[in-house]
Amino acid sequence: MSERIFELLSILGLPGVFVGVFLEALGLPFPGSMLVALAGFLSKQGQFNIMLACLVSLLGYLLGSTSAFMLGRNIGEPFIKKWGKYISLTPKRMEKAQELLEKSAPAYIIGGRFLPTVGNVTPYIAGISGISIVRFLCYDMVHAFLWITIFLGVGAILGNEWPKIVTYSWFKWGAIGGGLLILLYVFRDLLLLHGKK
Repeated sequence: MSERIFELLSILGLPGVFVGVFLEALGLPFPGSMLVALAGFLSKQGQFNIMLACLVSLLGYLLGSTSAFMLGRNIGEPFIKKWGKYISLTPKRMEKAQELLEKSAPAYIIGGRFLPTVGNVTPYIAGISGISIVRFLCYDMVHAFLWITIFLGVGAILGNEWPKIVTYSWFKWGAIGGGLLILLYVFRDLLLLHGKK
């Protein structure tokens, strides 16, 4: 799959990065992070300007997450009540997510976006919660800079070696361990809320 995305990205260029990042930020299951890493790789090969790739990724990300936020703000709650069960977002889970957002908006918006499935619904929950769009964008921009820097940097640094490195067992275990640490950090407040009930 990565070879197909690489070929497609080589053909589509930075507009393809923009669309892919926009779709991921909107919450759709699209490998936007892989596109950003490949953009970093192609920057190393001289096909893209890395600063331009960073700006295009940031613009796509912020437009996608702002669109998701506005959808959550304007049509979110009735939509989630009707269709949320198909993505395991029950009214009870939505209520807990809103409690966590109220208690620690930075942790939920910045950290939550790194987690699979949670990241997909974070901007919608933020829109539903009533948090101001300015506050949301401040936290979302911090996450966007972290996310883009990590993936663009990894693609640029690893260069031609990235396909070999990701197959090493230490890399996989390190990624799993790092993911678990992020999960524990982000969800510690949610676990504490659950334990009080």
